[in-house]
Amino acid sequence: MRNILFFLLNIFPYDPAIDTPLGHRNLVLIYAITWGLQFGYAFYALYTWRTANKQKRHKNN
Repeated sequence: MRNILFFLLNIFPYDPAIDTPLGHRNLVLIYAITWGLQFGYAFYALYTWRTANKQKRHKNN
């Protein structure tokens, strides 16, 4: 896990010109993590919906 965090620090370099009180890097990480969670939940919802439909079809046959 620690290696992943160090890897993320290199992806989002620090730029003092656009720094905010929270820190630009932190805002970018929060944004990326939020979108990742939303996409993850969307894929999970689609997967469970697809699995439920398959079970329903299999049960009817």
